[in-house]
Amino acid sequence: MNETTLASFRAKLEEIRSALVGDVKNNIKSKADKPNEQVADLADDAAQSYDRQLMMEIGEQEWKKLRLVEEALGKMSQGQYGICTECEEPIPEARLTVIPFTEHCVDCLETIEKNSS
Repeated sequence: MNETTLASFRAKLEEIRSALVGDVKNNIKSKADKPNEQVADLADDAAQSYDRQLMMEIGEQEWKKLRLVEEALGKMSQGQYGICTECEEPIPEARLTVIPFTEHCVDCLETIEKNSS
């Protein structure tokens, strides 16, 4: 991968990281701003519980994505960016363009998904 392409991927990753950090901060602030309210009935309580669970899951997904972005940036520093962690072959640039923080090539990802089913 040439330096221009690598710099382009670094910029994309840093943009994603900035957006995620902002989203996580907003998510945490939103949770802190919403005190536990008294609930009028059981249906309202269930709806609020579902909303809290959904917010936590979204937060966990954001943290996982942030971890992958950080790992990708670290791999750039080590000269290992764009290498599949499974087969150790280069990940096609087209795939990295779509998901610049991916850890696997398409073939290995399909195998992993089939084995986890």
